[in-house]
Amino acid sequence: MLGRIDHVGYLAADLDAAVDAMVAKLGLPVVKRFERPRFDLVGVYLGEGHPGIEIFTFTDPALRALRLAAKQQLSLDHVAYSVDDIERVCAGLREQGVRFCGPDNREELPGPVD
Repeated sequence: MLGRIDHVGYLAADLDAAVDAMVAKLGLPVVKRFERPRFDLVGVYLGEGHPGIEIFTFTDPALRALRLAAKQQLSLDHVAYSVDDIERVCAGLREQGVRFCGPDNREELPGPVD
């Protein structure tokens, strides 16, 4: 059902500090920056090819605090997989009781989010 790992996602308290630390430790370049205003989310992707590393944070401080433990600076959040047919995989997982939500966990989503 699942293919290769596309990326591993980390939630950061301070996006810039986390990116600087990961670039210094792993030597991976920043390859893409993104914003998802719908989810109060900003982030970056590190590394060419797959698997990559995604580091993101929430622009809403209350949401960020809710998702990170006290004084936690970086937390493994998710692992994303490549699949051949995302609609089929989502339908199969829903049949097994899996709930899909946005990165902010505020609402259930009817389908995949870019």
